[in-house]
Amino acid sequence: MKSRLIPIKETIKSLIKHPNGLVFCFIVIVFFLVIKTDNKVMELSQANLINIDSSLQPITSIVSGENNVLSAISSPLFISNNTLGAMMEPEKNNSIIVYTVSSGETINQIAEKFNITTETIMLVNELTSSKIKKGDKLTILPINGLIHLVEKNETVAKIAKKYSANQNDIIEFNNLGDSGNVFVGDILIIPYGKMPKPSSQGVNVAVPQITMPNSYFIAPTTGIVTQGPHFSHTVNGVKQYNSIDIANSLGTPIVAAAGGQIQIVKTIWPNGNYITIAHPNGVVTLYAHLNSFAKDVYPGKQVSQGEIIGYMGSTGNSTGPHLHFHVVGAYNPFLKYPVGTKITY
Repeated sequence: MKSRLIPIKETIKSLIKHPNGLVFCFIVIVFFLVIKTDNKVMELSQANLINIDSSLQPITSIVSGENNVLSAISSPLFISNNTLGAMMEPEKNNSIIVYTVSSGETINQIAEKFNITTETIMLVNELTSSKIKKGDKLTILPINGLIHLVEKNETVAKIAKKYSANQNDIIEFNNLGDSGNVFVGDILIIPYGKMPKPSSQGVNVAVPQITMPNSYFIAPTTGIVTQGPHFSHTVNGVKQYNSIDIANSLGTPIVAAAGGQIQIVKTIWPNGNYITIAHPNGVVTLYAHLNSFAKDVYPGKQVSQGEIIGYMGSTGNSTGPHLHFHVVGAYNPFLKYPVGTKITY
């Protein structure tokens, strides 16, 4: 037994003397401590030992018993201040969910369950009464506030002022980055936002539309028209009905109706996976409920008319595979087709 221990001791001594020996020993000790702890560790991702750049490390976790999830710790070789800070912070969930009301439930009970106010639930779902029934679908925000659909010429500063909210909270909660840029069609959660009082002088003014030749747009996909004109966006708070739904099989290609620059590539309720394209004449088109985005589709990319940008799906508020296509700033030329019409490129 002694003959076996001597080589081990000598090995440890040589490791300690080596410049990286202490680091290696530390890794080994931490590893065995984690594995030993009550034998509850079920999964230990090694991805954090592969990516040298900590900013590129994927989200990983060590899953232990009793549904406790601990953030995975990078090896000491690649540890950073951000990693140390994240080790003690609970993971934030900024997702919007759809909740199905159970028998006998009230708005107050649901609000308490999700730790938000009844006012938030009623605002987001545009409820004029607190009466709900079994089977109703409610949109639930992860925080008190409201949802805003970005209009033309709006900025985060203007939106924050409108809803008496904090500009930095909006930027951080919606992951807008340092620039805080938003685009027409962006769907934003406004933390702790309050609805402005309706103006006594509010008058619905006709929305100016850009006149375009019939040939400017091609069909964004192929399929059958399943819903005619319905809500698409707002202008000065006034709802516009400039959308059409075209249904086909899952994975049917979705193409750019005209050339332009991609502005939004995003996943959020109720659009699911969606893309917007800004065209040279100032018009914006939106493509929602995609199953997936095409390869190399990203904000800022220039696309040509007819170029594939995604594939038909049923993400977001959707009951089956279809494309929700709407136009901002011009008349949607496909609104003239009645339900049941076959659309092709």
